[in-house]
Amino acid sequence: MQFIKGDICAQNRFLAVFLVVLVLALLPLRANSFFAMDTGITGDPEKVSEALQELGYEGLGGSGPSLAAMRAALEGRGLRLWNTYLTLKLRKSGSALTPEIKKQIEDLKGHGSALWIAIPEVEGNSDEVAVKALTEIATEADRAGVKVSLYPHAGFWLSRFADATRLANAINRENVGITFNLCHWLKVEGDIDPIPAIKAEAKRLQFVTINGADKGDTKAMSWDHLIQTLDSGSYDVAGFVARLQGEAGWDGPIGLQAYGVKGDRKTNLTKSMAAWRKMSGTLEGMVVCGYQGWFRTEGDGSGNGWFHYSPGGKFEPNGTHIEIWPDVSELGPDERFSTPLKHADGRVAEVFSSVKEATVLRHFKWMREYGIDAAFVQRFASTTRDPRHRASMDLVLEHCRKGANAEGRKWVVMYDLTGLRTENFDTVSKDWQRLKDEKRLEPGDTAYLRYKGKPLVALWGLGFNDRAPSLPEWETLIRFFKEQGCAVMVGVPCYWREMERDTIDDPKLHQVIALADIVSPWAVGRFGTPQDAANRVDKLLKPDLAWCREHKLDYLPVAFPGFSWQNLMRSRKQEAKMDAIPRLGGKFLWSQAVAARAAGSKSLYLAMFDEIDEGTAIFKISQDPPLGPVRFLAEPGLKSDHYLWLSGQIGKMLRGELSPSAEMPTR
Repeated sequence: MQFIKGDICAQNRFLAVFLVVLVLALLPLRANSFFAMDTGITGDPEKVSEALQELGYEGLGGSGPSLAAMRAALEGRGLRLWNTYLTLKLRKSGSALTPEIKKQIEDLKGHGSALWIAIPEVEGNSDEVAVKALTEIATEADRAGVKVSLYPHAGFWLSRFADATRLANAINRENVGITFNLCHWLKVEGDIDPIPAIKAEAKRLQFVTINGADKGDTKAMSWDHLIQTLDSGSYDVAGFVARLQGEAGWDGPIGLQAYGVKGDRKTNLTKSMAAWRKMSGTLEGMVVCGYQGWFRTEGDGSGNGWFHYSPGGKFEPNGTHIEIWPDVSELGPDERFSTPLKHADGRVAEVFSSVKEATVLRHFKWMREYGIDAAFVQRFASTTRDPRHRASMDLVLEHCRKGANAEGRKWVVMYDLTGLRTENFDTVSKDWQRLKDEKRLEPGDTAYLRYKGKPLVALWGLGFNDRAPSLPEWETLIRFFKEQGCAVMVGVPCYWREMERDTIDDPKLHQVIALADIVSPWAVGRFGTPQDAANRVDKLLKPDLAWCREHKLDYLPVAFPGFSWQNLMRSRKQEAKMDAIPRLGGKFLWSQAVAARAAGSKSLYLAMFDEIDEGTAIFKISQDPPLGPVRFLAEPGLKSDHYLWLSGQIGKMLRGELSPSAEMPTR
């Protein structure tokens, strides 16, 4: 392409606008993009857009008089001006299409925005007058690719959601739709269920706005009860959002109403964003971890001996296969189990058992204290076939459910299909059904993680080349959970997209992956330095994210603190290097989190909370492991909770509360 010298500035401006339009038009939106309304933030466009980006909002609704400047500032930071708010008094005579409205339409042209129209008065209270005026505006807006959204407002002529629906249907243009405003619904209709009305008009719905509110006689309440920060009020907004996503199937934009909310505006927006991330049904802003829960000891009541501590059910001084020694100093006497090993000062070295309720509850307490949002509780499919181990697995599952509920964490059942024969894939669906039948999974469990309003199930092991592909069976299994009303995450190999190295080479794999809702590639052991982590941004992570966006899937990258399994491999009569992937005091883990954020991810799966077999545990670790013929990893000088603390810092960084600097934060 050649540019004429005299036209280069104009052509550059055209190209910049074209690229913005192209990105907005072609990039699939994540479910329920969340934007702030200008009732909660106003001022200099650059400062407003900077604050919204920092806090994690995806743009602004209603821009005030500086529409073009605000739109440009937002788009400069990858955000969107979703709409601009107008209050129109409609008359029989004259044109509704005023010069001001024409200018706004021109400013919004090609930017994926809408006119948000509230109507306080209509001459003669006539639908005919309103339809004529709005049709004139909508026709002009349509030529510019701008939508028109009717905004019901308490006390206005257009006050009811049903009124907006009636008008939109009468206008009957594709670019004309409606907005549902929770606060105005409560004021006009009262505290009655809005979901049936929303479902009935789903085709016309363009925006939903929410806020914290109180329940009760809402018609009689003042606005300070009907509009609060999203974390406040007695009205179940989280329940409304879950039903909006699940029952009404709404995956479009949601705005935060903040009219009249007192207090510091940035603080209010921060609190509302934190509440949104908990209720939104996505993983954005979350740090989650895998929870093995597979450690057993002699005398813990499980009857499984020293399962996952030592081979053959016995704990021998030279035969244990764990690589890290757990810090059990906070555990009660009945939670600690003696081993044949001793510390340097002569103390008997003790470990924990995952079947002890108090221990699992303490683990979830640590998750809350350090900011880990959810635990993906591992359930090994092949082991569920063995009654000797299934009973203790069920017990651990119950403890995790209690812990999540007690500590305000989320939990997910994650089936690991490693070792499961192709002909036994129905083991997973049968186990799930049994858990439901025995009430071990309760529909009303508010701690169970829901994705877009549906309970999330994770299935790990799809596409790895060290096992039978079993792609038809995988497809059947994913479809089973979909039919059960669940969302599905699939754990896949690191190089799943290119189908090389650790991945089977079969185009059918991508078809099966596309049936899921979330893709989570396994990265443990695939690279080993902070520089390797940085190199993955452009080579792996960004292309992975692009593929997932194209197929309307979410993406959950995996990070791990380090890797070592010398003792485990020795128990299998094989040799392996001690400290194969060094932790570097947390620098390795932090570098992966920064890389994920640089690629565009705002959530992360940490492998693992309690995996001491392969040296990836992030829970409290003893820096004074026992002495003897077996070596254990330690990082003298670090506190036992260092990786829990760092996990919390990673969460803050993903949510924009900390800068994604290459330098690891210090305590």
